[in-house]
Amino acid sequence: MKAVEVTLKDFFRGGVTYIAPSFQRPYDWRGGDVRKYLSAVQNHISGGFFCGSIVGMKLTNQHAKHSNNNDTLPQKLLLIDGNHRLITALICLLVVRDLLKTHHSDAVEKINNLIFFNFDSNGSPHFKYILPRHDRPVFEALVKEQAIPSKSSTILRVYKLVYEELKNEHEPMLRSYCERLFVDFSFVLLTLEEDEDPYPIFKLLSVPEQDFTQKGLREYNRFADDPQLMALIAGGESSDVEFKERTLSSTQGNTKQPNASFSVLRTVAGFMNSRKGGILLIGVCDDGKPCGVEAEYPIVDKGKSNRDGYLLYLNNVLRMRLSIENPFRFYTIELRSVQKRDICVIKIAPATSPVYLDKQLFVRSGNQTIEMLGPDLVNYVNTRWP
Repeated sequence: MKAVEVTLKDFFRGGVTYIAPSFQRPYDWRGGDVRKYLSAVQNHISGGFFCGSIVGMKLTNQHAKHSNNNDTLPQKLLLIDGNHRLITALICLLVVRDLLKTHHSDAVEKINNLIFFNFDSNGSPHFKYILPRHDRPVFEALVKEQAIPSKSSTILRVYKLVYEELKNEHEPMLRSYCERLFVDFSFVLLTLEEDEDPYPIFKLLSVPEQDFTQKGLREYNRFADDPQLMALIAGGESSDVEFKERTLSSTQGNTKQPNASFSVLRTVAGFMNSRKGGILLIGVCDDGKPCGVEAEYPIVDKGKSNRDGYLLYLNNVLRMRLSIENPFRFYTIELRSVQKRDICVIKIAPATSPVYLDKQLFVRSGNQTIEMLGPDLVNYVNTRWP
């Protein structure tokens, strides 16, 4: 573990993506807590305003390097603690941003680029901070200046509270508030390595008798045997992580030849054809619950009916169905255990040439895998592999 003091601007500098895990409680700060931050924004206190600690855990990168260049893959951090403090500071900044845009239209773009978005090689924006699912839609709608999907959201209520407090401020004061949030609001960032267990940290920083703490502790206990995998699953599906419940089209063993799920093969091909690769977890439900792949062992190999037979089957299917020579150069497969369930982890790197599945080219786009067709296919191949 390492600790470093960072400003809000430092925290979001670079290509890091922060993920609030599924066990985090919904944002629920009340007026009194929020007004402490508002007071700190409006009153220039010598030495800045210390917001407290943020605890992050490194999430496993797909591969240390791209296979076709020397760029390091963007780092991901799972935020174990400090989400409420961070969200409150960002809501204050959103209000200042929206008030400033009436004076200067470029204020939105500047603040978005510094704090809210990373941009991929195509120039497409991706959120630097991915909130828990229950808070994410409203927060992202506010950042994008879109219609708010839930009028009862606490995030929206706090936004309106801050807006009412600052709406009559003049431009010079708003600019000073923006700068204060950038450089005077500071946190101590504690970063755990991938092989460190976050359970003791969460337990130490949480209030045991509260319901949300008990939920979080139960979530940690589910994955106590493998903190890395816990962090990866808790982060949820994203542009470079996908869950599949099973490998086969059906777990029924009535057919002589088991059929690999087309969606599994498509996902692997899509990550290979993308610019940064990804991770496919098989044996995980959409909600993050481990369901395991061990029920498929006797189906894929009636002779062995174990982990070795399953891995051999999966490697053979990928080798035969994907068009690229020696596809194993671009992926690794391992089986890891959570709650006595075997999870298949496939880490996929970008391929050095187009990878076709049944003469179709699939590409990872956002949180889904799409087929490229016609002019889009030609253009993508020409730009992805010039």
